[in-house]
Amino acid sequence: MEALKNLGRPPFANYDLVVYFGGGLFALPFLYRYLIHPLGIPMPTFVINQSPQITLEVVRGLTILVAVYILGHLLAFLSSQLIEKSVDRFLGKMSTAIIISMKTTKARRNEDLKDMFGRRVKRIKRDNSRFTASVRALFHLPNIIHYIFVYRIGIFGYLDTRIPPEAFEMAKKRYSREVVLGSSVRSDTRWYKSLEYFVINRIPSAVPRMYNYLVMAGLFRSLSFIFLFSSWFVIVYSVAFWLFGTWPLGLTENGIGPGAGFLEWMSLSSLSVFSLVAYIKFQRRYAEEAIMALAFSKL
Repeated sequence: MEALKNLGRPPFANYDLVVYFGGGLFALPFLYRYLIHPLGIPMPTFVINQSPQITLEVVRGLTILVAVYILGHLLAFLSSQLIEKSVDRFLGKMSTAIIISMKTTKARRNEDLKDMFGRRVKRIKRDNSRFTASVRALFHLPNIIHYIFVYRIGIFGYLDTRIPPEAFEMAKKRYSREVVLGSSVRSDTRWYKSLEYFVINRIPSAVPRMYNYLVMAGLFRSLSFIFLFSSWFVIVYSVAFWLFGTWPLGLTENGIGPGAGFLEWMSLSSLSVFSLVAYIKFQRRYAEEAIMALAFSKL
């Protein structure tokens, strides 16, 4: 009976459809605008030209679908390295942020985030991560104006959690009693991964909600990468216009030059930061759901 149930399940999960296929499809117009069209990269004829033969059309359609799916996987990998790990490197893991949020206040939240950022930067040399941290910081350079604004103003809810302190204490006690015997939940220990696996395997009722947050986080992580990557092309083409007077991105006769490039760069950067904040939000909801499930569920 279980085998028959498995046969009836779709071959692709929601994560494949939303993050891989969705991300790959969304990236196509950006690839065309910022890479294929400006550089004059030729498209394969079998992708553009339709064929009267049904077999060739099926092969053509499957090839495009597979290409989009592979592109989505590539985007997911690059975004995990340049978006997700950048957040982990400079702001810390979400599980650590939840612990710190339990100790801070609304008045101190932004100052504590700045302190957290400073400590993470000082750890780069100690962790022998100067090269990887430099690459990730350089990739985020087009968003520097927005980052400075957010850093100074403090309109950022990284140290903001919906978990009541009492519920977090219940989860901590149960963690040391059932998940890892005798272990404790602290910011200097790797406790969250064990908790996550425990909840997934022992509390299946919490998995659908966690999975929804995981899918949304993966989608916005890829979107943030796409917008940020496109910003780099706008900056490069703006420098080329300043040096050589060529502007390959003009949609109209008036939409050319560094002025149009600056507006496009700011628009893409704003979308990238918005997607980054959305990714952090859903990543936090994913972690919070696991912690709340451990606190209140019954085995």
